[in-house]
Amino acid sequence: MQETVENETILIKERGKKAKKKKCRGILMGGGILLLMAACVGGWFYVDSLAYHLCRVEAGVSVTPSDFLKNPDGNAFFTENSQPFSVTEPGEYRVEVKSGWFVHKSTLVVEDTIAPVCNAVPVRLELGENCGPERFVENITDATAVELSFDATPDFARAGRQTVRVALTDRGGNQTVVEAELLVSPVLEELTVEAGQGPPEIREFLLKEGEAAFVTRMDSLDYHSVGDCPVSLRVDGEVYSSVLHIVDTVPPRAEVRDVEGFAVLLRQPEDFVVGIEDATEVEARFLEEPNLEYIGTQQVAIVFTDRGGNETIKTATLTLEADTEAPMITGARDLLIYMGDSVSYRKNVTVQDNCPDGLQFTVDTSGVNLGEAGVYPVIYRAVDAAGNETSVTVNLTVAARLYSLEEVNALADAALAGIITPDMSERDKAWAIYTYVRRNVGYINHSEKGDWVRAAYEGLAKRQGDCYVYACTAKALLTRAGIKNMDIAKIPTKREHYWNLVDVGDGWYHFDTTPRTDHTVFFLWTDAELMEYSGIHYRSHNYDREAYPEIN
Repeated sequence: MQETVENETILIKERGKKAKKKKCRGILMGGGILLLMAACVGGWFYVDSLAYHLCRVEAGVSVTPSDFLKNPDGNAFFTENSQPFSVTEPGEYRVEVKSGWFVHKSTLVVEDTIAPVCNAVPVRLELGENCGPERFVENITDATAVELSFDATPDFARAGRQTVRVALTDRGGNQTVVEAELLVSPVLEELTVEAGQGPPEIREFLLKEGEAAFVTRMDSLDYHSVGDCPVSLRVDGEVYSSVLHIVDTVPPRAEVRDVEGFAVLLRQPEDFVVGIEDATEVEARFLEEPNLEYIGTQQVAIVFTDRGGNETIKTATLTLEADTEAPMITGARDLLIYMGDSVSYRKNVTVQDNCPDGLQFTVDTSGVNLGEAGVYPVIYRAVDAAGNETSVTVNLTVAARLYSLEEVNALADAALAGIITPDMSERDKAWAIYTYVRRNVGYINHSEKGDWVRAAYEGLAKRQGDCYVYACTAKALLTRAGIKNMDIAKIPTKREHYWNLVDVGDGWYHFDTTPRTDHTVFFLWTDAELMEYSGIHYRSHNYDREAYPEIN
């Protein structure tokens, strides 16, 4: 019995200890939960304080995740739970930004508070046309979409000028109103005519009946040239502009011929052309270049292109043969001059060839010394386009002078001193020289040819000589008087003749001091006058006229 009581006492004590322990554990657990709750609340406030709950931006401004954080984070990003947003569309958007371990929720407000900006554009319409407000503005600037509308609908049925008001409204409700000019034209903006048809009639430009006239001179336009020409018209007192397009849509008409000739010679498309008809300028070209070395007949295609780009192709034949005949040189003969004189190597020398195109004629005087007496070779060489060559070598004898130019000049100056005065014109001086030679030089039927200084000396000092002496005496006097002059001679026949050419300020004229039995005065004769005389007097003055193209 006593043992039982003691055992129960022990059990009660053990239970008491356990109850105390359990109570202590409960108190500790409760405290821990409170501490944990406090920590959670504090952490939530901490995380919440790291981001902005609301962000407002002007439309068009770029938005990044870091913009929502109080401390910028370049690695932050929008989560998949973020509502998609556009900075060009005003509104409220819910977004989530993750930065590090934390996710922040915020609201983005996109606002548009700035009105649109644009440039007004004048519009030209043809009568009967209309358009929307977008035609009257350009360079619209705004962060959001802009809607256009007329403040008042234009009267598109009334010709003339009017002011149009266009309203621009963006997605934020901001509005701008601009004014632009509308020209409703009763004239076509453009008209197209075919080249070569001439000026169009005024009615072709008009969209309505009315009093109309051209301001532009339509007859001054080139209707054979492709291009765009501005045209102005006055209709009911108002001036309107248009553009006349001159086009060429008709291909050229061309006629070609077959060509025969020697090989190697250069051929042009024009060699094959007989005629071309087109309203505009036409260019001709080979479709493929012909083979100029081919002996025989070949087909040649020629492309004719007008200024409108229209093409016509015509075909002809080109027949080529080899050229084996060498050129022929005639008139080359030995020459005699005196030291200090000039020499015309090509005078009276001609070249002939069966194919003159591409013929080259040269004179090699590299071995000649005009300042030293001696006999020198002069080589005439002719080469045709095929390479056939002919050469002729003659001797040029340079003889020492018997009379010096200084002596002749002194005699000429003495003669001029008695016939020339300072107040004389060039023509008067030439006439004085002409009459002096005619009166002071007697005619004899012979003189040494080739040395003009000697001949002039004989005329001035001995006062006698033939036509060569007369011409050389006049040359000395004209030269010392400062009058431009040239030598000229008759084409060699059984009888030779020499005279002068002079220029007293109005071109070259014939000047022949040699006396004739008919007492003709050959002073400043034109070419026509001299040729008429020569024709009557047995070709007395026929000369190589191609060598003196400058004669009047």
